[in-house]
Amino acid sequence: MDTSTKRAYKRTCFQGRGVFARWMDHAFFSVLNGVCLLILTKSVVLSVLISLTTALLLALWDRVRWSRFEQRLWHQTVKAIQRETWLKQEAERIRLAGGMVLYPTPGKDELVGLCLRMGPGTGFHCFGESQSDLSTLSSSLGCSVSFHPWGEGEAPEQKQVIERLKEEVPKHGKGQWRDLVRLPGNRYLMTGCLLLLFSVWLRRALYWRLLGSLCLLIGGLRVSFHRILKT
Repeated sequence: MDTSTKRAYKRTCFQGRGVFARWMDHAFFSVLNGVCLLILTKSVVLSVLISLTTALLLALWDRVRWSRFEQRLWHQTVKAIQRETWLKQEAERIRLAGGMVLYPTPGKDELVGLCLRMGPGTGFHCFGESQSDLSTLSSSLGCSVSFHPWGEGEAPEQKQVIERLKEEVPKHGKGQWRDLVRLPGNRYLMTGCLLLLFSVWLRRALYWRLLGSLCLLIGGLRVSFHRILKT
């Protein structure tokens, strides 16, 4: 995939967050871990080391998460193209044999209309699992419905898959500030609640409560912005 296409799918993978929003998120939690350790141990070196380690782990987790998403996306696209190829070939074969293809599978009212319009003796062909109610209904009107199980066509070429991914690239609003406010604040709210809870037993309770209140504030703002954008 080219850079712009990959960027669009990455935003889908990371719930609308762009690169800037993800790094801001990682930086916040890395610094938060370091500050918490600094309050407990008063060791600046250990605090910085833990902050850097947290940032590295978050970056590695993002890479693993994107790799899995990319593999799943590629696999789904290949399967979709294979099914479409098979569907076209099967539909052409049915038409040459004198049958009538119905795709997608119609509802009962639509099937009744087709049977009345086409007349008795018409053979309809659908794809997917057999539906006995449609078969019975068509038989009562002098027609027939055959259901063909799904198959797969030939594996597509890499270029064909890439073109399909470009065609179906998700649309996102432009601007990095949108990525920041689109992130739901659940993780911040949970972190804030935990810090406030731990402040009951830990020393220097004021520091823990300040950090917890900061997390709750950020989480509340993000949730509010997210709802405003939705409405």
